[in-house]
Amino acid sequence: MTEINTIFDGLDSREVDYVQARANAVSDAEALRVCGFSRGWLNSHDKDDLNDRAMAFKTDNVLKAQIILDQAVELAAKIKVEGLQSRNERIKQDSSSEIMDRRMGKPTQNVNQKTEHSGSLDIVFGEPIPKRMKDED
Repeated sequence: MTEINTIFDGLDSREVDYVQARANAVSDAEALRVCGFSRGWLNSHDKDDLNDRAMAFKTDNVLKAQIILDQAVELAAKIKVEGLQSRNERIKQDSSSEIMDRRMGKPTQNVNQKTEHSGSLDIVFGEPIPKRMKDED
């Protein structure tokens, strides 16, 4: 994996702009639009290298975000549990439900669907639609 401090080594300011834009864009065209650069500008540069650097930059940012979230999980769980001590019944109920859902899984819901259909379906290929069905439409 590329080190974050080397991703931008050797790039000029426009290339850095493109790499940053491409890391957040879904396509080259979108990144070019964000930067205000033409397709010709990209074609005159090492597109594969710039896009590889953009992917490394994006991956590095995602990993940093995951580390931050992982470090916050314990605090978030404590705050959620503290909600059980709230004087507000709604907060207590919401905290209780969310804790249970996360530890035990959300309860399943049964759907009771009744139809008038018999459950069978006849499909006939190659025959014309009977006149009586045409008139009902």
